[in-house]
Amino acid sequence: MIGAGRPPRKRPALAVNLAILLAGLVLIGVAIAAGQGWADRHFLPTFAWSRDFQMRIILVLRILVGLLGLFIIFAVRPRVVRAVAAGRGRQIGLTTFSALLAVAAAIGATEAVLRTKTWRATQERWGSQEPLRQPDQELGWTFVPEHAGRAVFLTRSIAYATDRFGYRVDAVADRFDPQAPTIVFAGESILFGYGLPWRDSVPARAEVLSGLQAVNISVNAYANDQIYLRLKRELPRFRRPVAVVVPFVPMLFDRNLDRDRPHLDEDLRWHPGRPPPWRLVELMRRMARYRSEADIERGVATTRRILLATVALVRSRQALPIIVVPQYMPEEPIERAIRRRVLDEAGLSYVLVRLDPGWRIETDRHPDARGAQAIAAAIVQRLALEWRPGTIRAPGVAAPVSTAVAGARSG
Repeated sequence: MIGAGRPPRKRPALAVNLAILLAGLVLIGVAIAAGQGWADRHFLPTFAWSRDFQMRIILVLRILVGLLGLFIIFAVRPRVVRAVAAGRGRQIGLTTFSALLAVAAAIGATEAVLRTKTWRATQERWGSQEPLRQPDQELGWTFVPEHAGRAVFLTRSIAYATDRFGYRVDAVADRFDPQAPTIVFAGESILFGYGLPWRDSVPARAEVLSGLQAVNISVNAYANDQIYLRLKRELPRFRRPVAVVVPFVPMLFDRNLDRDRPHLDEDLRWHPGRPPPWRLVELMRRMARYRSEADIERGVATTRRILLATVALVRSRQALPIIVVPQYMPEEPIERAIRRRVLDEAGLSYVLVRLDPGWRIETDRHPDARGAQAIAAAIVQRLALEWRPGTIRAPGVAAPVSTAVAGARSG
């Protein structure tokens, strides 16, 4: 309690002292509370960075927030309190207000500039990057049909070609037989074979191993709802689908939560993409890959429904659904948790393919030819075990020991 004999100006000084102290303590508390458990609940794995690198970034941010709290307590607080006690509180208040106004103006100006630009979804890419894409109102984007191009990866030049439907092929003139028994590959860049020549892609390897026609309708950067929608559109072209392969990649699960592209909700209702209400906030979220717990829960439920609908769609054509889960080892706890929540808890059957961490192309985290071979062998192995006897011949190359294993549950 402040004594009645103290000069009146010491009361605001005490109030300011307590307010600044509280602000610094809150920042320190946030830095302490944002530990591993909190990070695992809010930061999903990212394909671009390893989990260890991602956690290091979060640790650096926590340290900076904590240091900011200490700076406020031990550097800012004494100076402001002395100024207020000396009767310069009004000047300090005006300076603080001016600084906050400048920050708000800068944020507002940045947001205004961003709103003058055409908003692009996280995975939306246009321009001359191969393989070339084109806009699609329902799916967001597809590949340009009947196109051949090359992309350079360090010293390697990779040829990409699409047929008249935009499916990846060895050469533009290639045509599949719609009447032939076929394995349909409906996925994203891993099944597409990004960074690999056609002969080394998963579908091409599976065609050699199984003796069946393999058709690759995969499109780079697709989420599971886009894969499902594309499969609904394209599967009627095939008269005798033997199996349909779709991926579920835990480190790409974050992609399923995007809403700024065409997407399905938990009830499988289609929605057009919508720009976020605050574009600057969304750009910052993209850098850190932050998601609220509610968004993650909704993403888990929606992904389950989409994969269950995918399985039902494939079975309606008397084909075998194969959900393949490529997983670089060691499997991170957060990736294992996502796999179990989405697949195991939904009772979905899947093929877990354990990949050596060195089986990556030299420029990013996509599987190289060895990884693609392991994935293809695991798929053909599952097909040989579950499809009717005599439909396919035994695989010519077995999956590497302890590389491919089937999911524990069957659906």
